[in-house]
Amino acid sequence: MTSQLTLGWLIRNGRKSIGLSQSELCKELSKHGIQIDYHQLSKIENDRIDVRNRSYDKLILAISNIFTLDPTYLEEICQQTEIQPLDLSQGIFPIYIKDLK
Repeated sequence: MTSQLTLGWLIRNGRKSIGLSQSELCKELSKHGIQIDYHQLSKIENDRIDVRNRSYDKLILAISNIFTLDPTYLEEICQQTEIQPLDLSQGIFPIYIKDLK
């Protein structure tokens, strides 16, 4: 059974609760030695990146400091966060027709 509570959800809701944009949170993270851009942050917030990888340990510590959360709790949430595949089955894609004149 997959948990509904994910690291991405916690980050997104924490960021919004203190009124930060993704770019502003990236600037805050850089103060803690984490260099990511808003594209990567968006992927994390939408559970498109496997944050269970040990390379995200520093991110978890920085997030715990910014949002004043227990890092052990964040680590538990992180370990149960699964990648959510992007479902394009219902996507609508534009078709461009070149003028044939």
